Amino acid sequence: MSSPSPNLPRGVQALLFESAQRRRRVEESVVRTLADAGFRETILPVLDFAAPYDGVTAEGDERLYRFVDRGGELLALRADFTPMAARVVAPRLAGLPMPVALFYRGDVVRDEPSGLGKPREFAQVGAELYGDASFEADLRMLRTLLDSAAEVPSGRLCLTLGWAGLLPALLAAIAPGLVNRKKGALERALADARVRRVGRLEERLRAGGATAAQAEEVASALLSGFDPASPLFDLPVLAGAARSLAAAAGAAREARPGLDVVVDLAGTPEAPYYTGLTVALHARGAGGPLGGGGRYDGLLGRFGPQAPAVGFCIGLEALATALDTRDQDAASAPRPFRIATGKGRLLGKTLDLLRAAGVDFPEGDGRRLLLPDGSGRFELLLLKDDDVPTYVAFGGADAGFVGSDRIEESGEEVCEPLELPFGTCRLALIGRAGEEFRPNGHPVRVGTKYRNVAERFFDSRKIPHEVVPLAGSVELAAALRLTDVVVDLIETGSTMAAHGLVELETILPSQATFIVGSRALVERRAEVAGLVARLSAEAARGTRETKETKEMKEAKVAGMEKGVKTC
Repeated sequence: MSSPSPNLPRGVQALLFESAQRRRRVEESVVRTLADAGFRETILPVLDFAAPYDGVTAEGDERLYRFVDRGGELLALRADFTPMAARVVAPRLAGLPMPVALFYRGDVVRDEPSGLGKPREFAQVGAELYGDASFEADLRMLRTLLDSAAEVPSGRLCLTLGWAGLLPALLAAIAPGLVNRKKGALERALADARVRRVGRLEERLRAGGATAAQAEEVASALLSGFDPASPLFDLPVLAGAARSLAAAAGAAREARPGLDVVVDLAGTPEAPYYTGLTVALHARGAGGPLGGGGRYDGLLGRFGPQAPAVGFCIGLEALATALDTRDQDAASAPRPFRIATGKGRLLGKTLDLLRAAGVDFPEGDGRRLLLPDGSGRFELLLLKDDDVPTYVAFGGADAGFVGSDRIEESGEEVCEPLELPFGTCRLALIGRAGEEFRPNGHPVRVGTKYRNVAERFFDSRKIPHEVVPLAGSVELAAALRLTDVVVDLIETGSTMAAHGLVELETILPSQATFIVGSRALVERRAEVAGLVARLSAEAARGTRETKETKEMKEAKVAGMEKGVKTC
């Protein structure tokens, strides 16, 4: 009989002795803050029926752990405190003096996608205020959130403010064509905004009727933050929210002098229940948000009488980490801004672009994988192409250059501010020339190193398939009939043609992309915005020069041809 594994399920952990004491100390500190502020404790169940939470959990229904009990009831583990608190309290509000201020503590469990160090169990303390629709209630909760992190120096804190629904309202107001013309245009613009594709969003806004100045300001604000006093928000449909955001920023700075505050409309939490102001609090070096929340006036009505509500949760592990490092000097210089890139085909043009933008890295010697630039402000991290999105997503690098095909394959959550004018190719389904691709019910054997993309492609077409993972020489698998087809990159098509293969279908286009990690966007926002601006300007200049050179060559050839004909 084999011995049991010492591992617990992925994403959960046990805390022994000192670690447990560390967690409890942080928990009790937050609880004291809430009790002193007039919040009363509520104990919520860890298990409930699944149906009441359909469509309202912050992390999405697919991340709930559901199971059927012996009586045939579909149950779910607690994945989000806010809807559960609303479900428990809403039917009882009529008998309680308003407003109701409560707090709770415990763990939530979610089936998070696998990834480096991604937890599935989260220890939290949260607070809710029911029955007060005034903006002063929002400010009270904001101040209480900041008080809960009082032991973290203000200089290390980053507060992000948002407003539910304000970004789509802004885009529709300045670019009405996004709503009036093509179906889904606004949704595509919002998708670009959420991953910070500044260039593409700027083009969409101009096409939708925004002025060049408006489009440029919105695109820039995706990285640097929005100014609530900007004329962008002059329309009555936008002005009220903008004034409230400005007031919240002022109140936060007054409560914690030295606090870094930014308005980020693209960073507003996507939980379906938020209806107004949203907040997220980070500490530099803590590895994740300390807490967050906002106003959600429509949620309680789902479970009982309608009532306004506002609340937040504190992540105890992130707060404990922030407190462990609170003695770090917030004024000291951070480590150099770290840029990752693959060692493959994009490296040469990536270095050329960086040098043109003022970041001069030396040529690698083949051994060192971390290279400083001449100024000491930047570091270059040389990786395999496949690893770049992972390093950026989890903070090993602040930003990176990689093909968009690698981003799609990795599934990592990164920002994509710039699509660059090199590294253009396409990921395609490739088969043997002269043979029609007609799946007949048998699983199609697919050779590829893009397993995730390939599986999504065939699943979307409901074609049975079997993926054969390959690390290189992918085309040979189809040429030698090891597989029926392959999924691989095509740049010129010469290798494919040399092996008697043809492109059956383009799965997705790919090009070099500059990506940024969510942590870097919060903690090093000014550096990110400045670097993106310089890279964008140099990439545009390079594109113009290439176009002009091409036009000159074409004109010269045309002139020569005309001269020959004249003779």
